[in-house]
Parts: sequence; C-alpha cells; structure tokens
Amino acid sequence: MKNYKRYAAAATAAALTLGLTACGGEGTADETTVTTTTQATVEINTAELSEEDAAKVADVADLLTGELENKTIKWFSFYDPFHATTSGNTKALSLELFEEKYDGVIEYVPTTWANRFNDLSTKIVGGEGVDFIAGGDLDSFPKGVTNGMFQSVDNLIDYDSELWSGVKDINDYFELNGKHYLIATAATTGQVVYYNRQTIEGYGFDDPADLLEEGKWDWDAFKSMLLDFCDAENECYGLDGWFNEQPLMLTAGVPSVELRDGKLVQNFYDANLERSMNFMKSLNDNGLTLDKSLFNWSTHIEFIGEGKELFYISGLYEIESSPDIWTKTFGEAENVMFVPLPKDPEAENYYLPAGLDAYMLCKGAQNPEGVIKFMECILAANSDERTQEIARDKHINDYGWTDEMLEMQQKISEMTAEHPVYDIHAGCPTDMYNLIDSSDTGIRAAFYGGDWATVREVLKDAVQIYIDEFNAEVEAMAE
Repeated sequence: MKNYKRYAAAATAAALTLGLTACGGEGTADETTVTTTTQATVEINTAELSEEDAAKVADVADLLTGELENKTIKWFSFYDPFHATTSGNTKALSLELFEEKYDGVIEYVPTTWANRFNDLSTKIVGGEGVDFIAGGDLDSFPKGVTNGMFQSVDNLIDYDSELWSGVKDINDYFELNGKHYLIATAATTGQVVYYNRQTIEGYGFDDPADLLEEGKWDWDAFKSMLLDFCDAENECYGLDGWFNEQPLMLTAGVPSVELRDGKLVQNFYDANLERSMNFMKSLNDNGLTLDKSLFNWSTHIEFIGEGKELFYISGLYEIESSPDIWTKTFGEAENVMFVPLPKDPEAENYYLPAGLDAYMLCKGAQNPEGVIKFMECILAANSDERTQEIARDKHINDYGWTDEMLEMQQKISEMTAEHPVYDIHAGCPTDMYNLIDSSDTGIRAAFYGGDWATVREVLKDAVQIYIDEFNAEVEAMAE
C-alpha cells in the first residue's frame, strides 16, 4: 500500500480525468435493452498493450490486499460494461485487476431497462443472490432502500482506510439516516456544452473556451450569444439536448431535493434555485431552445455540424467513440469543442452538475465481500497515475481527441471536483419523481415557459407529503 497514499487524496479528480461516465437511456415500449457507455474506469485493449503498459497494469494490482474465497460476483443490469464491447477486445482495467489479484469472475445477469426494478425484486424474493447493480444514475437511490432492494455496506467498508479515504466525502454525502447504501467510487464530469468553432467564428462571437479562461463564461454570455444567433434570418435553433433543465438548474448550486443530515429535504423556496428557474424560463420566452415538437420530439446534434444550432448540452460520451462517428454530427474534428455549463453570475462559486460512478449492494447478495473487493479494484484503477496515461492515450488514439480537448476535460474535471452538485429526484419514490420531473408541475416547467413561483405553489405541498412518508420509512428501518 505504500504507493497508494500519494494517489488516494486525488481519487475523485483522477477519476474525473478519465471522462468515461455512465449514461442512462429511456425505456421503449417493447422493453428492448438500451446500451450505455461504460463505467468510470480505464478501458484497455489487453491484446494491444505494450510491455511497458502491461507492467504498469501489473503494478497497480500491488495496491490491493487480502484474499477472496468466493471468486464470483453477479452483476445485474441491462448492459454489461465489464466484458468485450463493440470497440473490440476491450476490458475494463478494474476487471483486469479483479482477475489478476483475486481470480475474480463477474457473472452478467441480464435484464431490460424498463423491467430492471421489477426483475430485481423477483430475484431478491426468489433468493437468487444477485450481488450488485449500477447506482451512478441515481435513479434507484434512495427509493430502492425503503423498497427492500439494497443493503447497507457499513460493516464491509472502512471509509477512513487508505483505499477509501479519497472518496469518503462523496459517500458521506449520500448517507441515509447515518448509513451508507450507495457505494460511490468517483465523482465524474457531468454534462458539458458542445459547440462548433466554425459557427462561433462565423457569427463573430468570442470563443466560449476563451471566455472561460477570462472568467466571463456565465449565464449572461451564454444567453447573449443565443439571442444574437437566433435573431438571424436563416434557420437557427439555439440550444438543443435532452439534458438541459437539470444541469442548468444545478449551476446555481442548489438541487431541487437532496439528502441533508441523512434525511430527504426539498429546496423549492431557495432563492438560488428560483434564480436558475427564472433563467431557464427566459431562455424559453426568448425562443432560444429547440422546439422538439417540430421534429417528432427528437434532438438534432447534426444541426451543430450544419451550423444551424449554437449549443448542445450532453455528456462527454457523445465524443468518446471513433471520430468517424461523432464528426458526422458535430462537424469536422478541428472545429468541435466543449466547455463546462456557464456560471451563475450571482453564485458564490462556480457550481457544476456532477456525475457519479457508483454501485448498490443488493439485498440477499451471495458475495458481498467479492463486490467490495471489486469496488477496491475500481478505486485502484481510477486513482493510479500510470493508468491515467493509458486513458489519455485512448482518447487521442481511439477517439481522435486533440490536446486542447484533453486539457478542457481536465479543467472541467478539476472544476467539478471543487464544487459538485447532485440532484437525486430521479431516485425518489416514483410518484414524487413524476411530480418533480414533470414539464407541467416540476423543474422542466420553467424550461418550457412556466412561472416558477406558480409551479412551486402547486408542487411543494404534494412533494412534502412524499418526503415525510419516505423519511418516516427510513427511520422505521432503524428501529
């Protein structure tokens, strides 16, 4: 463990630099499996590693300790990020470490996106002993705890140990009534703002990357550019993306609901939240967002490459593929760039939406110890500087990223690590989530032109009832 201490303190920022965050998808009527990008650990093609890189990987295994009697853990999901992917003979380094150090095996137990929670409940009741699921989308936490799907890991993890201390604060943030259920292995970069530099230059705008460097990339600059762009006589659509409302909301530093001192609370009357809602309403009122109803309720990234769209908000996974793929939508590689979400000019700090690499230990898991050992393999992979070199090479050689892209990714990672903001409304009880997420009664309403003060009055009492019920259920579990 002597080499680990120097890396553990930077575990969160190190994982952010890898930029391989998991993303969710919407279910479909026929419940087909939805693909997602992989976990926030380095992916490597073991068949192509040089001797030098292979030696680096082997050295990382020395950071891990202990033995594992039961070698198999069961991963329950609608996707499998741990084995071969469409990019070839690619394997997550965390799995490579799990195999080398513990002779570990991850058994994939498949489900569909639409049926995953029902299927998990059936397997738990049937005593099938599935071990862990993804938790980074925060759509199963905290409701899955009171629904009897997950168990605490406090008897399995020492968060003050060298291995876990780098992510202790993240895990403590998600404590529920004094217990840890969510196993967070890294904070990750959330959404970013994509743009095409040729379009920016053609309209005479300052490059957002330059504005960021000058401390001028904020809501005002963002909106001003959209106003000028959408005022043109040609076909222009301003801001596009499925993930606009929540990340813009979080730049004011306050989520709609959060865990505070282990209990669920709402922030609907917070002045910062109200300011972000009013900002989003102003974008709608000025016609600065793509009207998806005109396009069969779909986004159009290709408009960025065509110069008909100024900004697109989404995750970095959009360009973590072959450049032959992402240049077809965003435009020629040398013109594609991204920056963090713009700063709230009245906020005390530069707050950014954060992603999360996290997992949940299923109730009745057959191998809890094996899951924790694998989590420690993820921590080792995320925090070691040698594996970061492999990740950077992958972004350049496989994804076609420029040095400037890598530098911006690193900058956003560091900024996110300083002031990350999470919103857990997607993981709240279903009826409560439907209210908060609604375009009529919730946080989306402002983005579609709703007055927040009016929306809030309709929302607050109903949501508080669900919050009180949930907190009472959590307290009852501790009795």
